[in-house]
Amino acid sequence: MKIKKIIITLIGLILLQLIIDLFFVFIYPNVNPIRATMIGITSLVFLSLLYLINKKLVNPVIGALSIFYSAFFGALLVQSGYLISKSSLSGLVHALILIITYLIMYFLYERLKLRKSR
Repeated sequence: MKIKKIIITLIGLILLQLIIDLFFVFIYPNVNPIRATMIGITSLVFLSLLYLINKKLVNPVIGALSIFYSAFFGALLVQSGYLISKSSLSGLVHALILIITYLIMYFLYERLKLRKSR
């Protein structure tokens, strides 16, 4: 049951990052850490609003930080020349960064919750 929720959450976060990134292509076309920060803040606002509507959805801080880290490290990789912006490989790397950071933060958060409840 939990694995299914995590997979659905990850798919939703990847889609949310894609939508927000497509929005910011028109507002701020440069790929850099400033745009990554704007993507992270926008995702935090959006996920916080969703969380106010339904508390069973993703933790907005964990979700937004995952999106921010994905955008930030992806932007650094593009600026350093290791990735080409808007390529399939770039999209895959963004998704992998998001998945890894979300899973790390999710399991650390769950572990802290268990420790507090003891």
